[in-house]
Amino acid sequence: MPADAPGTSSEEAAIAAPRYTSRRLSYAALLVAAGLTGVYAESIPNFEVLTLVVFCSGVLLGARDGMLVGALSMGAYTLLNPYGPAHPLVMAAQIAGTAAAGLGGALFRRAGLPARPAGVRAAALAVAAVVLTAWFDLVTNLATGVVMGQVGPYLIAGIPFSLWHIGYNVALFVTLGTALVAVFSRYAERLA
Repeated sequence: MPADAPGTSSEEAAIAAPRYTSRRLSYAALLVAAGLTGVYAESIPNFEVLTLVVFCSGVLLGARDGMLVGALSMGAYTLLNPYGPAHPLVMAAQIAGTAAAGLGGALFRRAGLPARPAGVRAAALAVAAVVLTAWFDLVTNLATGVVMGQVGPYLIAGIPFSLWHIGYNVALFVTLGTALVAVFSRYAERLA
C-alpha cells in the first residue's frame, strides 16, 4: 500500500520503504563512487574508507538502500580487483560484511544518535566501527579459511590485520564520522 494511500497510518508510512526518486538514486550513485574511490586509493592493507561511506549511506538512505550501496560498491570492487576477482564464497562474504555497514548506519539514525551531542555520537560511532569491522573481518577470514581448507589458521593469522583494521576504522569513524552522520541525517530528512 503506498504511504499516501487513504487509511495508511503515519507509522506504516514511516516503515514503508521509500520510493526510488532521481535524488535518492543520485545520492546512492555518488556514495558508490565515493566508496569505490576509497577502495581503489588504498595502498596500505586494511586502510579503507568504504565502511564509513556505506555506514553514512545507511544514515542517509535507510537500511535497504544503504545495504544496496554497500553490496554494489563491494561487488564492483571485488569483481574488478587489481589482484583478480575473489572466490565466489569470499566475494559473498565481502558483500555481506560491507552491506552490514549500511544496515548499521540506518539503525544508528533510527536510534536518534545523529542528533545527540558530539561526544555521544563519537562514542556510539566507535562502538559501531568495532562491531562492523570485526564482523567484516570475521566473515571474510572465515570464508577464505573455508575456501583454503584451513579455517583455524586463517582466523588466527587474520587477527593482527583485523586489529589494525578495527583501530583505523574507529579513528576514522570518530574523527570524520561524527560530523558526517549529523549532516547526512539532516539530508535524510529532506528525502522523507
